[in-house]
Amino acid sequence: MHVSRAGKLAAAVVFLAAALAAQRGGRAGDLGAPSSAERQAGGAAQPRQAPRQSMPPQPEPEVYLFEHPRPVPNLSVTTLNGEHVSLAALRGKVVLLNFWATWCGPCRMEIPEFERLQREYAGKLQVVGLSVDELPPAAVAKKAAALGINYPVAIASPAVQKRFGPINSIPVTWVIDPHGMLQQRNHGANPYAVFNTEVRTLLGLPTKIKVARVDALSPDGKVGTMNIPGIAAALQKLTPAQRSLVLAKLNTQACTCGCEWSLATCRVKDPSCGYSLPQALQLIAAIRAGKVH
Repeated sequence: MHVSRAGKLAAAVVFLAAALAAQRGGRAGDLGAPSSAERQAGGAAQPRQAPRQSMPPQPEPEVYLFEHPRPVPNLSVTTLNGEHVSLAALRGKVVLLNFWATWCGPCRMEIPEFERLQREYAGKLQVVGLSVDELPPAAVAKKAAALGINYPVAIASPAVQKRFGPINSIPVTWVIDPHGMLQQRNHGANPYAVFNTEVRTLLGLPTKIKVARVDALSPDGKVGTMNIPGIAAALQKLTPAQRSLVLAKLNTQACTCGCEWSLATCRVKDPSCGYSLPQALQLIAAIRAGKVH
């Protein structure tokens, strides 16, 4: 079964918590507690030591930016604190435009990462939270304050969601360079390393993680032609008419891995997906053979 990046992150957190509890003799499995025989003997026996567990090596995240970025829509909002924020005024900075909600668990997982990035790149980066909550603004402001958010938060009106959407799932973060160009849209909860690498790349700073360029989104917000991971070579072998038909199908047919993305988007966002690649190649073969019109 394909596991999303958010799922992998959650699993790692659970594993780490269990490992720490085990090493400290905590309640996880009662690994450090004396046995019933030891308790009957007055508890004189030394408690059993939990076996040391080491974290398995974690693969480096794959970071992709668009090869041909496009301008972002205009945005001008009033934050929950009554301040005015516009993308035009933020030119010269990297902007992380995060669509989230107070009830969204994966969204809350990313908040400490954004807070850390806002501190580390103060003056060079601006995180902006756009809440899709249906709560009154005052209620959202109270929850945001409780979460300790150190960056501006505004309500994403239906008009804003339409302009930057459709917002079919959250969190989703628009990664905008200092020139106001869309460099990536991160879907789902992403680790700090991904955002940090994106920010450093757009600021011209060195990074430890390799950044690859993939084909940009087309003007209608869909994955464009060519460098789609895993299928670029197959696309090259098609006629222009066949390629146009394939791209239309790839952008409308959903991947069956559970990501809720189109096949094309899943290939760009998660090149390791074992579902979207065979489905995409099968579709290309069928169109090339004239079986799909």
